[in-house]
Amino acid sequence: MQAQEVTLAILEEKIPVLGIAMIAALIFGQFSKKVKIPKVTAYIFTGILIGPTGLNLMSVEIADSFHFLADIAMGLILFNIGGDFDRDLIKILGPKKFKEIAVVILLTFVMVFTLTFFSYGLVTQDLRMTLIISSFLSFVALMTAPPTTLLVMKEYNAKGPLQTSILTFLAMGTVFALVGTQVVEVTLKILKIWPSADGQTPLVQMALLAWSLLGSVLLGFILGFFLSYWEQKEKKSSEFLMLVGSTILFGQTLSYYLNTDPLIISAVIGFTVVNSSNTGKEIHQGINDMGLSIYAIFFILAGAHINLREFTVTTFTMAFIYIICRIVGFYMASRLTGKLVSSFNDKANYFGLSTLSHAGVALAVVSKIMPIDTESSNLIVTIILSSIFVFEIIGPLLLKWGLTQAKEIKEVQAGDKNLSKKTSVSMGQLIDNLQENLNIKKDQPKITNQGIKHLIKTDMISVKETANITFVQKFVYQHSSPFYPVIDDEQKFLGIINLTELMEVSKEEENSFIIAKSLLCEFPTINHDSNLDEVIEKFSQCKYQTLPVVHSTSKKLLGCINQKDIIKKVSEGGPKKIID
Repeated sequence: MQAQEVTLAILEEKIPVLGIAMIAALIFGQFSKKVKIPKVTAYIFTGILIGPTGLNLMSVEIADSFHFLADIAMGLILFNIGGDFDRDLIKILGPKKFKEIAVVILLTFVMVFTLTFFSYGLVTQDLRMTLIISSFLSFVALMTAPPTTLLVMKEYNAKGPLQTSILTFLAMGTVFALVGTQVVEVTLKILKIWPSADGQTPLVQMALLAWSLLGSVLLGFILGFFLSYWEQKEKKSSEFLMLVGSTILFGQTLSYYLNTDPLIISAVIGFTVVNSSNTGKEIHQGINDMGLSIYAIFFILAGAHINLREFTVTTFTMAFIYIICRIVGFYMASRLTGKLVSSFNDKANYFGLSTLSHAGVALAVVSKIMPIDTESSNLIVTIILSSIFVFEIIGPLLLKWGLTQAKEIKEVQAGDKNLSKKTSVSMGQLIDNLQENLNIKKDQPKITNQGIKHLIKTDMISVKETANITFVQKFVYQHSSPFYPVIDDEQKFLGIINLTELMEVSKEEENSFIIAKSLLCEFPTINHDSNLDEVIEKFSQCKYQTLPVVHSTSKKLLGCINQKDIIKKVSEGGPKKIID
């Protein structure tokens, strides 16, 4: 009974804090749009604010208790990384791309090791300590936070050679770093510098290392094929997405009992599903479209783990050295790769600084070596956590800068001007909708004389008239809609994209001068202040099932209305008209 009371007390303490954290993240995430910084940075700031560094509403212990949520989010993120490497991307990458990234990884490791070894050697005057820390941190430095990097790319819809190279670096660098840190850890245990489990001989430890790597790949393939097989039997996408999450969580559970790596398992599951299932790309897209908010908890918890109040002058010095060495090492390695590999030259100026985010996998490595409890391991943990605070603030900003300089989010910036994702609804209309839906609005008119405000769907995506043909093609390809509206800068409805015309123009070799305005065709509209009788009449005069709704005077696009909704509304009041 006492144990149950303790459990309830703990839950009462944790759940409100988690709710406060999520609401704060939502607010800061919206604010980040105003100041034009990535949402990831806002989420981490939220964790820092409510964690030990700030208000101390969420202690490190409470943050640790939510590790299973962070594990699921990390698993989904690694699933996405593996899923990004579908057969089409692999064909595009080719041996040349892998060669470029292999050179970058090798040079980055050498640069960071050299800089940290000499710097820490001057500070510690301890050769063995310096060698241990430099070796381990040089591998950890390659862990370019997949969650942060991918979500910044997703937020800005980045596409291009630099984005592809960064994506390849995420996969290859993470694998190289995971293997490297495990090799260093096992070597230190064999040399008895770090403690190992009782009775484990060097041969056993090497065998466990090999199993951790190969077994993870094997389990990932098995679980991936299971998902691909099950996908054929599951018709509801929502239930299948739940199955994906459950399989990833099951893989993490297996990794705990079988001494394998959960990160590698999740990535291999994503890779296997995308490349073995007929609908693999759609599955991957479904997980990818779950949005930034699903992963917010991961970054909140990462921020809550950073406690600047406990850092000493020595800790800050060691962390500062690592931060500078990592930044300089990444930049110099990128520039040197551009000199050695000609195909990388156009990305050399931006690549190094665009890959500095440093959480995710690095945090997983920290949690793994934290129980070792030696002077060198404790110092490594402190240095990594200290650096994460800096890199997770500047990393997303520098990634956005690099992609902007490389002109790979130009379309997205144009998209902010060319794309309107949702029409606005006034507070008064929301209140009217509530009153009408609850039947509490006074003096309600006859059914067919009622307004249509509550029937307007506002989640309509439109394209600006100045959008170029490449943007229009992608807009049409990525969105399923009964029609594709075109608007001007004042949100005024101009017409819809003529798909037949778009198809013809797309066949032409020189079409870069084509914009959305030149692909317009007229389309009937409904005024926002129309009543049901007028809407019924409008539908009876045309062959379309869905029509756009515009403001009666400004002609601003407000949304759309569907014929089925009209039928349903009219039938509720005993319809006198039937719409063909």
